[in-house]
Amino acid sequence: MKLTLPELGERLQMLRKALDLSQKDLAANLETHQNQISRLENGLGGTLELLIELLNFYSGHFHIGLLFSDEFEVIKKSEPLSHMSTFNSIAVERLRLLQTDFSDQITEVIGIMEKERAF
Repeated sequence: MKLTLPELGERLQMLRKALDLSQKDLAANLETHQNQISRLENGLGGTLELLIELLNFYSGHFHIGLLFSDEFEVIKKSEPLSHMSTFNSIAVERLRLLQTDFSDQITEVIGIMEKERAF
């Protein structure tokens, strides 16, 4: 995968939102301007120094080793991490989401089939 600035910006925004921080709050933490955070998150660029500051800040809260890879996921430091456990935790989260989605769809299909059977 070739990571683009907009994709990197989107990933940085996901990390910020996972901490429930506004751009203004994050800028205050890093002693920079909110518009600099916005430029990075919107893929418009920024300084290498600010990117390094962001990575250092986020590394205190997240496992950011996958930030530049195809397998990017937001994984908080409170979650255990090893090569396999990373992928296992990602798989578990995705399965939970699918379980919810499919549960609703299965219930809907059962309802439709029961209605058709009644006719």
